[in-house]
Amino acid sequence: MNLNDFWELVEATAPTTPSGRRTELLTERLAQLPLDEVRAFQLRLEEVRAPLDTMATVALAKLVGPGFVSDDTLWYFHSWLVGLGRDALRLAVDDPDALADHPEFHRLAALDERMVPDWEELDYCAASAWEEITGDEDGLEEALLAEGHDSPVNAEAVGEPWTPEQAASRMPRLTVLFAQGS
Repeated sequence: MNLNDFWELVEATAPTTPSGRRTELLTERLAQLPLDEVRAFQLRLEEVRAPLDTMATVALAKLVGPGFVSDDTLWYFHSWLVGLGRDALRLAVDDPDALADHPEFHRLAALDERMVPDWEELDYCAASAWEEITGDEDGLEEALLAEGHDSPVNAEAVGEPWTPEQAASRMPRLTVLFAQGS
């Protein structure tokens, strides 16, 4: 499975679909593939989310859902960003402030009470599909470990934390958007 195949599977379920239903649809599609493709999907997921392990993504999460952002919160926020599709993910990595134009960010900014959005279940789609195909609950993890691959399970942002002032200067449009939405 190449990156285009990965993105086609992820983007085939709309970001506006409730996460539980998205998870079901994606898992069903993965369960129709050969095991090697399910394994490759998991590896591609790890590949596309790795560039999000930055302080820019931490600052973005704090703008979206003010307050403390734990490793788990950040990890599942990564999944949500992946779920927005390849274009949004590219912006999150290369130009997070440009996400101020994304409809999902406008929707979040308009909420009375905001939390960091997540799509935690994305992490489990490939493993669930593997289990559906083989009946082996831990099969995907064991197959990857047998190859010497240990999948990450939480975010480890690299760099120095941004102050609120740094976040505001580096993401001015998002700062205004979320200040107006408060």
